[in-house]
Amino acid sequence: MKRNYRALFFVLIFLLLFSVAACQNTDAARSEKPLEIAVDNWPGFMPAILADELGYFDDAGVNVDVIYSENARQQRLEFEGGAYDGITLSLGSLIAVSNKAPDTRVIFLTDISTTGDAVVAGPDIETIADLKGKRIVLGSAGYGEVVVSVMLEEAGLTRDDVIWVAMQDENEAVQMLQDGRVDAFQTWEPYVSRAVDNGAKVIFTGADVPGLIPDAIGFHEATLRERPEDVLAFTEAWFRAVDYWLANPDDAARLISNVVTLSEEEVSLDGLELLTLEENLDFFVQRDDFSSVYHAAAIYIDFFSKNGVIDRPLDINELLDDSFIAQLP
Repeated sequence: MKRNYRALFFVLIFLLLFSVAACQNTDAARSEKPLEIAVDNWPGFMPAILADELGYFDDAGVNVDVIYSENARQQRLEFEGGAYDGITLSLGSLIAVSNKAPDTRVIFLTDISTTGDAVVAGPDIETIADLKGKRIVLGSAGYGEVVVSVMLEEAGLTRDDVIWVAMQDENEAVQMLQDGRVDAFQTWEPYVSRAVDNGAKVIFTGADVPGLIPDAIGFHEATLRERPEDVLAFTEAWFRAVDYWLANPDDAARLISNVVTLSEEEVSLDGLELLTLEENLDFFVQRDDFSSVYHAAAIYIDFFSKNGVIDRPLDINELLDDSFIAQLP
C-alpha cells in the first residue's frame, strides 16, 4: 500500500508540473502573438504609431503590430473578411462595416473631426447649391454619404440631385477633381490639403455640423473575448500616447512623420480634436446630442438602415463597448 501511495504522489506531482508548464506556454503564446491593428493616414489614428515609437506598448506588456496603409478602403474590406484584430475608421464606417462583420465592437473614440473632413469642389462650384446635377465622389471610408447628404439637405437639395461617381482611392479622386472629371469630392486630411493645393476649394466641413464625424477604433469581438488583457494594455498605451502628443505636439509630429508617408505639417491636430481618456468616458454617457457617441451612432444607423447600407438589426449597446476604458485609472 505504501508503494501505491508513493506512486500516486509522484503521478500527482507530475500532473501538477505539467499543468503549470502548459499554462506558462499558453501565456507565452498569448503575449508573443501581436495584436494586429490596421491604421490609415488620418492624423487622429496616429497615436498608434506614436505609442509604438515611444515604446509604450512594450511598457504595457503587449505586442502590437501597427499595419499602416494609405488604402483605407482595402483595409476595411480585409477587416470585413476577418483580417486584423482591430481597425481605425470613422464611427460611421465602423457601423457600415458591422453589417458584413457583425462581431465589430467600438471600444473608444480616437477624435472628433472638424475641418479635417470636408467636401472640396472645382473652380466652377461656388456654393453647395451649385452641385445640383453635378458629379460628386464619396471618400472610400463609408461614412461620406451621411456627411454629403446632410450638406445637401442644408442647401435644399437631395441625394438624387447629384451624380455619384465611383473611384478606387483618395489619391485617384484628387486627380479626378483636378482633371475636371468630377465636380466635388468628399474627403479628409491630408487629401483636403492636397486638393486645395491643386486649386480646389472647401465648401463644407465637419465643423459645419459639430460632432457629426467621430472617429474610433473597432475590434473583432473574438479578440476582446480571447485577449482582454492585451486589448486593455493597448488601450492604456494609446491614451498615454495621446497625452504625450497633446503635451509635445512638435516632437510627436516629428516621430510620427519618420514612420509614415506624411510630412510633419500633415501630421497636425488642426482640423480635429484628439480625445483623451477622460473625454472618452464622457462621450460614452448616453445623451440625446452630439456630446454622446450613442447619439451620433443612432444617426448613422438610421440613415444606413433607410438607404440599404445596413440590412439587419443592429444593437447599438452591443456595438459600443466602453468596458475597456472603464477599467483604466
